[in-house]
Amino acid sequence: MMQALYYDRDGRPVSRQRWQRLGRQPGYSRVGYADAIRHGQQVTVITFWSGIAGDGPDGPLIFCTCAGIRAPGGRHPAYQRLWGWPDLAAARAGHQAITAWIAGLADFLAGHANQLPAPDPALPGPPPAGERR
Repeated sequence: MMQALYYDRDGRPVSRQRWQRLGRQPGYSRVGYADAIRHGQQVTVITFWSGIAGDGPDGPLIFCTCAGIRAPGGRHPAYQRLWGWPDLAAARAGHQAITAWIAGLADFLAGHANQLPAPDPALPGPPPAGERR
């Protein structure tokens, strides 16, 4: 079965023209944004609707979270990572989990925590096939 290329926020396939119109609507793509200075490091987490299908085990990933840590004014992040989500609920929950997780990582990198956080944030929902949480 061929997968659609473009989706609205509800996961319904749309034409490229409709996808472009949706993307121009103020606030339509924004799901979450967190930006703070922790121990001299800028910590940023942005979650948004892209509407462009990425491959996921449970269907297209149409939302994305980007997280990074960098020195203020730094050109390159000390750490950055991306996650994909199949729906708005997962994107919102993932944004919250990643925001908390990366704050702990920033604390550790700055020497303000004795233990390295788990290698991955504690994401909501069932684990991917073959993985235990």
